[in-house]
Amino acid sequence: MKTLLAATVLALGTTSISLPAFAGDTDAEIWKLFHGAPKIKDDNGNYWKLRGRVLWDAAALSETPTGGVRNNFEDTEFRAARIGVEGKYGDFKYTAEVDFGGGKTTATDVKLTWNGPVAVTVGQIKAGPTMEEATSGRHTTFTERGMITDAVGFDRRIGLNIGKSGKNYSLNGGIFGNSIDGAADGNPTNTVWAARSTFTPILEKDRIVHIGASLRHTDRALGAPKHSARWGSHLATEKVKPVVGDDALLFGLEAAAVMGAFHGHAEFIKEDGDLGSVDGGFIQAGYFLTGETRKYKASSGKFDRTKPLNPLSKGGIGGWEIAARFDTLDARNAGDEKVDAWTVGLTWYPESHLRVKVNYTDASGDLFSSKGLYTRLQIDW
Repeated sequence: MKTLLAATVLALGTTSISLPAFAGDTDAEIWKLFHGAPKIKDDNGNYWKLRGRVLWDAAALSETPTGGVRNNFEDTEFRAARIGVEGKYGDFKYTAEVDFGGGKTTATDVKLTWNGPVAVTVGQIKAGPTMEEATSGRHTTFTERGMITDAVGFDRRIGLNIGKSGKNYSLNGGIFGNSIDGAADGNPTNTVWAARSTFTPILEKDRIVHIGASLRHTDRALGAPKHSARWGSHLATEKVKPVVGDDALLFGLEAAAVMGAFHGHAEFIKEDGDLGSVDGGFIQAGYFLTGETRKYKASSGKFDRTKPLNPLSKGGIGGWEIAARFDTLDARNAGDEKVDAWTVGLTWYPESHLRVKVNYTDASGDLFSSKGLYTRLQIDW
């Protein structure tokens, strides 16, 4: 706990104590570090820019196996440390990024998109994500996504996706094989096809209603996706690992709403294979104490970057958000257990590209109970 408290104080102190000293200096270059990397543009609207993120986590966790001895521990990690490039040339957009977090080098998004009458994307991309997975980890409400999202393994794969979107809808479908790293390592592969559709019947400046549905089929269990979920922080050791087998069909439903400073989000996912089935979902709500409205992108059916109304660089206190989530995962029919978890969170938005998150989770499963306090310092560009 001392380590976590020290990490939280460091994260808060880095932004709330040291940086305001520059607030009165309009020429201070320090603030540019928290406003994203600049785009290099030409007169035709083409551009390129560096992109990346650093997510540093610290946690104080307690896990107790049923009938066993409680394990209290503290730990830290770089949840992500990514660097890459993105750009646009004519009707084409490209992204290439690698992640050095976790002590290994992993290819993330490596893709090329042609934006014609339909959008055609080739390369390594997420195969059929729901709203929770489609929303970048930079913009999710909590440090980790709902348990069912990880339990069914929405991974990145080499493939082809065709999409069509409008002001208030999106349609996507694709077919995928191995990942870049899996192919390089000679890992076994399989074939996945996936589709997702979203619709936003209410789309106003500060009032949004979103609904969506998704399908995914995996022909063989040999190869990705990896089915594994933790109850809270990524630093937790207790995991649920459902086994669904071959010929696995996934079905997902999602809904979200934004009403001024309030936002809500819920999902349900079920996957059935020849060896078992797993299902689960979550319902969550958040509120911006400082009046911000959560940013939403209807053309891709996901949440986007929320910027503070009064950042530190303008002499303000940044944006402050409180949130709560109930999360459930049932893998009893897939060789594992059922887990329920409650999470509450506080997020501070000092600047547009800087976050400090503090989450607390209390979870209870068939085989363990746990609780933990964890924090994240996040910067992206």
